[in-house]
Amino acid sequence: MPNAETPRGGRERLLRRMLERHAIELSARKQDLRSLYTESADVVEDTESIILREARGLGAAVAAISSRTVQRLENSLKRLRAGTYGRCSDCDAPIGTARLRALPFADACRDCQERRDQARGVLPILA
Repeated sequence: MPNAETPRGGRERLLRRMLERHAIELSARKQDLRSLYTESADVVEDTESIILREARGLGAAVAAISSRTVQRLENSLKRLRAGTYGRCSDCDAPIGTARLRALPFADACRDCQERRDQARGVLPILA
């Protein structure tokens, strides 16, 4: 995983592999979602049509998450090429090694990410 000691080429290969894997996954999710929307539901809401509607909603949510992950990986590669990868985009402090191992596409240090999350009303996972 990327960290301060990982050579740039290693980080780039890792990010590219992750991007490729997530892009393939996103494409598959979009295809699944398209197939769910081509299935027609009768006017009467029976159990099957309710399940189909729920599957569509879940599929759209998962596709949105996958899409954001692909975007974050693409942005990480841009930051790597610009020489700003591993630095917080808010305060310019180094992003911790453990954080980059867990989230190679992180663009903020832990403190700045917590501030972002609080501003959006996201509850912290750990107290």
